[in-house]
Amino acid sequence: MTEERGGAASRPRAAQAFPVTGGRPQGENEGASAATTPEAAGGAGRPPRGSASLHDVPLTWSPQRLAEWDTRVAQAWEQRVSDPGEALAAAEALRDEAAAAGDESRVGRALALVGAIQRIRGDYPSALRALREALSRLDSGPDSDRAIALEEAGAIDSYLGEHATAVERLLEALDLHEREQHVEGQAQALAKLGMTFFHHGELDEAERAYERSLDLRKELGDAVGLAGMRNNLAKVATARGHHDAALEHLAAACAGWEKTGEFRGLAMSLHNTAVALIELGGQEDGLAYLLVAIDVYDATGHVHGACEARARLGSLRVERGELDAGIALLERAFGEANERGLREEAARAAEALADAHELAGRPSEALSWHRRLRDLERAIFDETSDLRLRTLQVHFQLDRLQRDSATDPLTGLANRRELDRRLAELAERARAEGEDLAAVLFDLDDFKRVNDEHSHAVGDEVLRAVGSILREWTRPTDLCARYGGEEFVVLLPGCELAAARSIAEGLRDRIKNHEWDEVDAGLEITVSAGVASLDRVASVPDLLGAADRALYDAKRLGKDRVRTPD
Repeated sequence: MTEERGGAASRPRAAQAFPVTGGRPQGENEGASAATTPEAAGGAGRPPRGSASLHDVPLTWSPQRLAEWDTRVAQAWEQRVSDPGEALAAAEALRDEAAAAGDESRVGRALALVGAIQRIRGDYPSALRALREALSRLDSGPDSDRAIALEEAGAIDSYLGEHATAVERLLEALDLHEREQHVEGQAQALAKLGMTFFHHGELDEAERAYERSLDLRKELGDAVGLAGMRNNLAKVATARGHHDAALEHLAAACAGWEKTGEFRGLAMSLHNTAVALIELGGQEDGLAYLLVAIDVYDATGHVHGACEARARLGSLRVERGELDAGIALLERAFGEANERGLREEAARAAEALADAHELAGRPSEALSWHRRLRDLERAIFDETSDLRLRTLQVHFQLDRLQRDSATDPLTGLANRRELDRRLAELAERARAEGEDLAAVLFDLDDFKRVNDEHSHAVGDEVLRAVGSILREWTRPTDLCARYGGEEFVVLLPGCELAAARSIAEGLRDRIKNHEWDEVDAGLEITVSAGVASLDRVASVPDLLGAADRALYDAKRLGKDRVRTPD
């Protein structure tokens, strides 16, 4: 290292006076290797906030009980990395308590926590189940709670290689945080976006996301988050071969970690500094930083990071001709990694040991390590393939269940349950944005005659055809649903009563003039419709009631017509 970078003699202060019981960063790297997964989300993250509205609060809970529940969520969130087993038990208890009280919003928050913990434990199928259920329960809840579940699901998608889905989820989470002006949430979502882009090789996008997160951390005065983002930007610079820029970022990161007492983060950035220096040709300086990083890893109990750093140091010793010292370090790294089930780290150490023994002229030892490497690689492949397959199966099953629970099987339109859910959601959005919402209730005229004279099979085909016409001639933002039997509902967001009546007339005409002879000879179909709008009724449930009364008028006046409330 050159004088400007503070050579090996001026090693970081952590090497001179390192407190063994110092703090640790609580970003996304907990329990992960520094150099293989070097990104830091920056900061402790945040637990789901106690932001449920008053109508979500269970009547059986006192304000003190609610505050105590929220405090326990925050504690489990902080504990999710250091003791995931204990945190999971706490999260499941919180979920059960909220469910018993009938508090859907808090059930969703607890499920998001369960999913986050299962992701850290590597149980991705269970994590996905919990997060999908959380998202369904948080659909109409506070934006910040839904955003957290989206971020966790996005992280799993990224691991599975579903890059587009991961980015879509994380961008939605970012949008929700921005809507609530939740700056810390924005910074966290941007950090996760940066990680996703980085692992996909999109360095420009990763850098932009990290820099935006860095700016928000500055705004918040979040020293830990700033150090994490500096470390991440250094990884981008190193990947581009811009080692001087990487070292500048890492110097700032190390200073931030030391100042805040976050020594696991310090070890990570020292390790990454060593990598950058070695790639720059500064082996002596890189070796010095590796030694300090190992000291800090050991003192904070970060076995994963220590194994990787020892393996890298051992390989460096071997390259320098210090074969016995290098092999001893590699064997220790292998032993610790193998004992703790860190198969990827054990495989790297085994490969380096095979090369080292070959270099030392010990073919039998080299062959032995090659065999261990082959066994480890096979185990890693089998384990990873099985996990990915099980997780993707869960994805498919959950998608199908969600689709089935929201869709009418005959017409493919939304069913009554989905209609009720979306009506509440669209009405809330309309009122928040000062817009109207119209509902059109259609009923097929004399449908019993169709079944009696043409058969129930023809009747089913008529229902399918009407569903297709409604779907084809409405906007993507509209909702078409089968209300039951031969009744259909179309919700028209942002549409006033007069415009909605015009749309209903057009749909009535298209249904009447459809080529029904192609379904069955002599078949004729007409519909009656009632139209109502949200700004002319007292409550959301009254919207469909008003449309139903208008439909009754249409039937009474001779059918095959559209009516609005008087």
